Amino acid sequence: GLGLSIVEQIISAHGGKVWAESVEGVGTSIIFTLKKAKNTDLS
Repeated sequence: GLGLSIVEQIISAHGGKVWAESVEGVGTSIIFTLKKAKNTDLS
């Protein structure tokens, strides 16, 4: 499906990475990283 492709585009647009790790007989994990946002004072 398109789900992971869309996720990859969103994550990449925010400077992150997405990948999959698979273990036969156990399953697959989808992992992503994002850059930490700068602290902003909302008050």
